[in-house]
Amino acid sequence: MGEGATFAELLQAFRGVRVVVVGDVMLDEYLFGTATRISPEAPVMVVRQRDTRHVVGGAANVALNVQALGADVSLLGIVGDDEAGRLLRDAATAAGLDARFLVDPSRPTTRKTRIVANSSHQVLRVDHESTAEPDAATQTDWLATIRDAIRSANPHVVLASDYAKGALSAEVVRALVESARSDGRKLVANGKPRSATHYAGADVVSFNRPESEAILESAVGDGRAAARALGERLGIHEVVVTLGDKGLATARYAVPSVPVEVFDPAGAGDTAIATLALAYGAESSDRLSESALHLAAHTAAAVVRKVGVAVPNVQDLEAIAQIRVP
Repeated sequence: MGEGATFAELLQAFRGVRVVVVGDVMLDEYLFGTATRISPEAPVMVVRQRDTRHVVGGAANVALNVQALGADVSLLGIVGDDEAGRLLRDAATAAGLDARFLVDPSRPTTRKTRIVANSSHQVLRVDHESTAEPDAATQTDWLATIRDAIRSANPHVVLASDYAKGALSAEVVRALVESARSDGRKLVANGKPRSATHYAGADVVSFNRPESEAILESAVGDGRAAARALGERLGIHEVVVTLGDKGLATARYAVPSVPVEVFDPAGAGDTAIATLALAYGAESSDRLSESALHLAAHTAAAVVRKVGVAVPNVQDLEAIAQIRVP
């Protein structure tokens, strides 16, 4: 980008990028109600339910962010043969996602149920999930589903969205790395400590501060140093360390977060990795640019201003497009 350029150019380039998101899909369930009193049975709040909302979560929310940012996206995930799986498929369809879900009757669909009182106060979250990897037969079907979808979509970027729920086993991740190498495509991921070593050979992998500290077994002070150490230890081409309100960093660049008055971090990591994947797919360099990191900071700031998991909307992107690249 030239001197005085805005983010508009990079955001426009996103429209030419094709992405396949593979990973742990979830159903985010919200039970909205009004806090009426303290229960006589226990010192807990009584919430009178008035509404229920179902939206896509996990890897599906990453795909929704890619779509919101203007790119062409396909979504692959595993669901159970249950009501949550059907609700997730309905939510993906309602969101306009091109989704292909493999049904595994032996496991439940990951569902996060949040009880929200008085419009914005989250009282409780209940998780329904299995973190086990699929059995051998399902794994074979899952790998075939992934290969067929990638062959059909011919994406610029494969984005592995790892929430440690079993969909991204070592075998699957190795297959994604090998496919990216042989086909000349880019592999981007948001990893987890327990699967970090599986991503050796990947192009870009993101870890947050606690994940980075768990892998390095030491506190993260300098984000650039941590990103460099993680890349060298794990054999990953480029690591991004996200530091919450302290910004994000690669081995070459560190950028600050964008200050916001209202702050709800839910979903910010999904927005950041979606932005970075698209920037990496749109740019010709084999490294993330400093501009890409700054843009990710702005798109993440757009969603932390909203209550609950969200994606950047048209108004957010129009405002970001006018900002000059630092």
